[in-house]
Amino acid sequence: MPIHVLSDELSSRIAAGEVIERPASVVKELVENSLDAGSTRVAVEVAGGGARSITVVDNGQGIPAGQLAIAFERFATSKIDESSDLIAIGTLGFRGEALPSIASVASVEVTSKEAGADAGARYLVDFGKPGSLEAAGVPEGTRIVVSGLFKNVPARLKFLGSAGRELSRIQTMLASLALIHPEVAFSLNADGRDRLRTTGSGNMIDAVSGVYGQKIAGQMLLLEADESAAFSVDGIVSSPSLNRSNRTYLTLSVNGRWIQSRRLSYAIEQAYHGFLPERRFPIAVARIRTPLDDVDANVHPAKAEVRFLREDLVYSVVQRAIRGVLTAYAPVHELGSGRARGSTGLLRTPISAGGLHVPGGPRGPGGYERPPGGRPEQGERTTSTPGASGVGYSQWPEPLSSPGPEIASSSGLAVDLVSGPASGPTSGQAPLSETQDQDTPGSGGSSSSAATPRETLPVLRVIGQAHETYIVAEGPDGVYLIDQHAAHERVTFERVKARFDENVIESQPLLEPVSVDLAPGVMTIVHEHLEELNRVGWGVEEFGGNSLIVRSVPAPLAVRASGGGAGNVFVTVLDELSEGGSGESWRERMFASIACHSSVRAGQTLSIDECKDLIRQLEKADQPNTCPHGRPTIVQLTVSDLEREFKRR
Repeated sequence: MPIHVLSDELSSRIAAGEVIERPASVVKELVENSLDAGSTRVAVEVAGGGARSITVVDNGQGIPAGQLAIAFERFATSKIDESSDLIAIGTLGFRGEALPSIASVASVEVTSKEAGADAGARYLVDFGKPGSLEAAGVPEGTRIVVSGLFKNVPARLKFLGSAGRELSRIQTMLASLALIHPEVAFSLNADGRDRLRTTGSGNMIDAVSGVYGQKIAGQMLLLEADESAAFSVDGIVSSPSLNRSNRTYLTLSVNGRWIQSRRLSYAIEQAYHGFLPERRFPIAVARIRTPLDDVDANVHPAKAEVRFLREDLVYSVVQRAIRGVLTAYAPVHELGSGRARGSTGLLRTPISAGGLHVPGGPRGPGGYERPPGGRPEQGERTTSTPGASGVGYSQWPEPLSSPGPEIASSSGLAVDLVSGPASGPTSGQAPLSETQDQDTPGSGGSSSSAATPRETLPVLRVIGQAHETYIVAEGPDGVYLIDQHAAHERVTFERVKARFDENVIESQPLLEPVSVDLAPGVMTIVHEHLEELNRVGWGVEEFGGNSLIVRSVPAPLAVRASGGGAGNVFVTVLDELSEGGSGESWRERMFASIACHSSVRAGQTLSIDECKDLIRQLEKADQPNTCPHGRPTIVQLTVSDLEREFKRR
């Protein structure tokens, strides 16, 4: 095929693909133009997740009528004049690509009035074809309407997510800009519904309150910038007691530009080292100021990344600033208590060192071993509630033996594992196949003969528990180690999934409903998946803005959510589900998240009966060899392995 020059139309579409990936890209480019224009108010309206229409209105300096058409020419900009300007870029936009790129893949109407002008003007570009310029009576500022995005690029349109998912990306992006620029009043309306609103007071606490809610804002710590330093950071960070399960709540900016940086995110995480448990992350807004010629903003098509001349110095400044605030905030520790006075248990009590644990300690009611520290005499039971729309509600099954042993942990979790009668040998010497059969999670109450062949676990004899984490059992060909958390996750996952598929809601009403404040993007996920959340047992209602009332929780989470913990559990589950996915994959991850947070933990003592019951339930699982996240539940050390290690062969 001979080499040829592409047409202007085709080259424009290709160039647009680098800058405009999805509706959120359009909003970002337009809002950044508004900020460069000195706007103090920016209002965004979207329909259909932005694919149908996007409207951005600001009160900035406006565009002169004679320059509206020029603004849609490629590489036309008012922000730089010569190549030396690229060395020290002080504006968010500078390439002159945003408007022509958007106009090549959408219909764009812009109306604008320059400050002090007698009248404004209106200009239309329809998928790259310029229209006429006409006078218009409009207020000072600029209004841009983008409609039919990617209508002329079907290949790009079909790869967009659902309207809810695209809206979530817009909310996340706009919320980040609102946190970085608290001096600007932002608002977002989606399909006639307010999703985000900030005051523009210039106060970081007010901005956090508008984005995350007042509860979170009340637990934030201010970062004060050193105005005399060339490199400085200011913003706001959460106290250690306020943390999340992913990095979604980390917001970074450099000289007012919202960026994404793994290295700087890691600097924030390292600043919290020792303050947060593993795999927990803070809420933070870090606004970094550097000399303009020390940062290169022209290294990414969407300007989402920057390159620092002295990256190690910036990393150090961020880490020291946040660490200093946390150290000053840290409460005094009580001598010998293992936790801080007034703390929320962030410093976890070390798990007792110990090899093999063969239960034989103090006994509770019914002759079962009572874990150290005792346990409630009776576990909380769920109630049977009539369902709406003809959906059946049932009880989470009571244990067949009463009272059954529960496992108390420092997290407040109590798990009732024994659902079989306390009859027959209890010393752990009898094979599990001789114990009484019963319905188990994942079986759906059906016969043990499945229609689809599957690999089952061998008959195991429980010996004890190692490091309060692994169940040790003997099998026909060696020793088996079972991860108690992973095994219980698998059992609970299949039970929750089976009940969901059967359209049976197993829910625990809360004695006192709790309110939770969600990030704007997470709130959209709730709207998109509300029916699925209800079917799995969450009872939630909107409470204005980005707040929800949680009235009930899935039955497996009943104990974990007791004592006011329902809100934290709900936020944690949603955070884990906000990474993406839809349909069946989203539901699978929802089941896995519920199973993870309701399962027995590492470091919890189990009695022989509890170990036996857990393995018996695992034997009946459809996929007993892995947890829902893919980790192994069981590891075998064969007789041959043992003989080889002991030099018997």
